[in-house]
Amino acid sequence: MARRESIQFPQALRPGDAVRLITPASPYDKKRMRAGMKVLEQMGYVPLLDEGRMLSSGGRRYLANSDEARAELLVEALREKESRAVWAIRGGYGSARLLPLAKIARVKGLPKWLIGFSDITALHLARWQAAKIVGLHGPVLTQLAELPKTQLRWLADLLAGEVEGQELPLGASRCVMPGKIRGRLVGGNLSMLASLVGTPYQPNFRGGILMLEDVGEPTYRLDRAWTQLLQAGVFKGLKGLVLGQWVRCLPAGRSRHGVRAVMESLALELGVPCVSGATFGHAEKNVAWPVGLLAELDAKARTLRLLEDAAR
Repeated sequence: MARRESIQFPQALRPGDAVRLITPASPYDKKRMRAGMKVLEQMGYVPLLDEGRMLSSGGRRYLANSDEARAELLVEALREKESRAVWAIRGGYGSARLLPLAKIARVKGLPKWLIGFSDITALHLARWQAAKIVGLHGPVLTQLAELPKTQLRWLADLLAGEVEGQELPLGASRCVMPGKIRGRLVGGNLSMLASLVGTPYQPNFRGGILMLEDVGEPTYRLDRAWTQLLQAGVFKGLKGLVLGQWVRCLPAGRSRHGVRAVMESLALELGVPCVSGATFGHAEKNVAWPVGLLAELDAKARTLRLLEDAAR
C-alpha cells in the first residue's frame, strides 16, 4: 500500500458546505431522494441538484442516463469549486461503465469526498488505485431518511474528520480468525469487485484490510465471485478481513451450506485475521467506513480502530 505522505485526504465537511448530488448508476425514486435531501439539510449541508441532467424512475433501461452523460456529471462534480463533497443518490448498476469515460486516473489532485456504496464500489476503488484518494463507503442519499440517528452522527463525524482513535462500529460481529494487524481499509461489494477482475481496474488489496459484503445473491454465486478474486491473485498480500452480513443471500443461517458458514470457511482458508457479521453496506444500519484509511483490526476483540482522521 502507499506511504502515508502519498495519501490524498478530502477536505473536512462542515455545516454550511455544499454537497453535489449525482446519479452515476441507476435511476432513483424521487420521494426517497427528496427525503434524503431533507436529512442533508438537517445535518447542516447544502444539497446541490441539477435534476434536469438526471433521470429518476424510468431512466435509460436500468441506467439513470447515458454513460457519457453520467460520466460527464461525475467528472464535473469532482472538479467543481462550489461543492465540498459528491454524494451518490443511489447505486444499482452502471458505475463501472463510467471508468473508461470518466478517466478517473486523470482526475487527480482533487481530494473531495465521494460518498456511496454497493455499485459505487467501482468508483471508490478506481479513485483509490489511481490517485490514493480517500473515499467514504457509506449510505447513498435515498437511504438517509431511514438511518438511525446514531449512524447519522457517525457519518457526520467521519465527514468532518473527527474519528481518529475511535472504533468503527462493527455491530454483533464474530471472530473467525484471531490476530491483530494494521492496514488500509479497502473493498466493498463482493460482486462488483469480482466484475473488475481482468479489466484495467482490477483491485489490488496488498497490505489492506478487506471489507466485503453483498446482497440478494445465492451462496454459490458468492463462492464463485470469491473464487474469481482468489484465482486472479487479488487476495495476495492481504492483511485482514471484515465480512458483512450478506443481506437476503440464500440459504441464510448457520447450516452447512448457509451463506454465513460458507463465507467464513472461505475466509479461514486465507489465514488472515478475520471478523464476520459487521453492519456495513446493505446491512440495516450501513455503518460508513473510509476507503483507504489506516486502521487496526483486533479480530479476537472484534474491534476495528481508525488510526487517522479521514479528512483534513
